[in-house]
Amino acid sequence: MPGKVFMGRNAVAATEHPLASMAAYRAMRDGGNAFDGAAAASFVLAVTQPQLNGLGGDFFGLFYHAKEGRVYCLNSSGWAPSSMTVESLRMADHKSVPTFGHGSVVVPGYVRGVYEMQKRFGSLDFSRSLVDATRLAEEGFPIGEGLVRAITGTRQALSEEAMRTFGRDGGAPPVGSLLKQERLASTLREIAREGPDAFYRGRPAKAFREEMSRGGIDVEEEDLAAFESEWCEPLKMRYGETDVFEVPPNSMGATTLLILKLLGKVDVRSLGPRSAERVQTTVEAAKVAYASRDRELGDPRFGRFSLDEFLRSRGDAGVQRKIDKADTTYFAVADDQGNVLSCIQSIFHHFGSRVFLEDSGFFLNNRGSAFAMEGPNRLEPRKRPLHTLSSLLLLKDGRPMFATGASGGDYRPQQHALLVTNLVDYSMNLEQAIDFPRFLWDGWRGVRVEEGYAGLEKLPMKHSVIGYPGETGVAQGVEVMQECMKGVCDIRGEGLPAGY
Repeated sequence: MPGKVFMGRNAVAATEHPLASMAAYRAMRDGGNAFDGAAAASFVLAVTQPQLNGLGGDFFGLFYHAKEGRVYCLNSSGWAPSSMTVESLRMADHKSVPTFGHGSVVVPGYVRGVYEMQKRFGSLDFSRSLVDATRLAEEGFPIGEGLVRAITGTRQALSEEAMRTFGRDGGAPPVGSLLKQERLASTLREIAREGPDAFYRGRPAKAFREEMSRGGIDVEEEDLAAFESEWCEPLKMRYGETDVFEVPPNSMGATTLLILKLLGKVDVRSLGPRSAERVQTTVEAAKVAYASRDRELGDPRFGRFSLDEFLRSRGDAGVQRKIDKADTTYFAVADDQGNVLSCIQSIFHHFGSRVFLEDSGFFLNNRGSAFAMEGPNRLEPRKRPLHTLSSLLLLKDGRPMFATGASGGDYRPQQHALLVTNLVDYSMNLEQAIDFPRFLWDGWRGVRVEEGYAGLEKLPMKHSVIGYPGETGVAQGVEVMQECMKGVCDIRGEGLPAGY
């Protein structure tokens, strides 16, 4: 089955929605660079995929800045309100942080993050970043199958206010019908005029505090007004002849690198890309890495983290754990200046907390549900939860080769390890690596394997074979070639790459 590929000489964007890729194309065609294109695509994704991401979510990015020849990392994940503590949860008879509802919400980091990225490295005025998104929110866009499925699957959990915007006749609208979000358009216009202060100090901030109060959570004005993105040093590890960059904690990007570190002790190439031996070896590495993640990773502002020490750790591979499926949207952008961006944004589960700010037009995240009651990821005020979001950049001899990543919640470190081994060990091009059949360890449920692997009857672990392409996340990416750039979108998703 052929991949979804676009090759461009000047610019390319690969996103999970065609309109977002087109927005990136237009911004770069109008004189912007890859950072301008990424900001435009990002805000369009916030409009067209409200089940996956939005103004109420978070943003992470790895950026190769060509002029400096340096990889930057931006962490704009939100923190817990000051009133949210383990003690307050226990007083309310909670044994864990709620999965949904007001008690699962952290302060959204998304708007501040996209703004900081574009203002630092973009070449257009920030307001240009919101032009396409505002128009699509106000005039409407055709709804795709993914959004219809999400509305259908969560209908009973969505409020009347949310269904007034997203539903039709008490259920999901038909594929191809227009979705208009006038109140979201109004919020976007405010952000375009005033920047992130419009969000963190203005009308949306007031609506956020009032809605959280109705749900029993007191949020201080400074919980929002004081929020800042964090420019941090990316994680870097050598794998073969390739430098692999990942997002540091509170992201679980280090988990990917530990899987690769363990696989580096094996001749992965000799196992064969479709072999049962590859499945078993990778899953055993993932079990160790996830156990180490659970024991050691959290917000480094509240504890110490050393990548070298983490890569030497050996978690208990025998521990059976639940792997949570959540969703998000990943995208990559590159330009003819040599800039390459690997970006991801999310509200966690479908429609996040399911708390909808009707007056402002967006859902709030449920990222707080990832906190634990004890350990390095223990809930504390102004702390960021252990985060599933991360992205990949692969460099060789100091030059970018690939920017890639995938949706998938807790599965992401495994997906990233599969993408890297496909590219490095099996020398696949990007579309081959993304479209290749996947296998994912599903915790105590076993291993799910897309059809196409041989000898699975020899696997000494519970497994099930699913159809190809299956629900194993949606990947995108950019490959930097000799004389052009290639954007690739996963056949498992609705995205299309664009460029010129």
